[in-house]
Amino acid sequence: MNGKRSTEKVKTKMSKAALTRMIFSGGLIIVLAVCFTIFVSQEQESERLLRKHEELAAEKAELEAINFELEQLLSIEGTPEYIERVARDNLGMVAPEDIIIAEK
Repeated sequence: MNGKRSTEKVKTKMSKAALTRMIFSGGLIIVLAVCFTIFVSQEQESERLLRKHEELAAEKAELEAINFELEQLLSIEGTPEYIERVARDNLGMVAPEDIIIAEK
């Protein structure tokens, strides 16, 4: 009987060890899955922010060009050249010596 009890103790200890290993392995798999999910979502967010950065850089360049043009206008403000430019660009006026080409 003593041999039977020791065999049962060994089986119980082995089954507890196996159960502990299974629980540990399952927990490790869950932790790795969560880490992978976080990594993937951060990569996607990084790509989205990179695209947004590129869009904003293009918009900034466009606004800088507009700003440069406006600064040029301010530098000639009040001169005959400025008045002519405003008349041509904003009012659609032409000088008497201009040749007008009409589109159909």
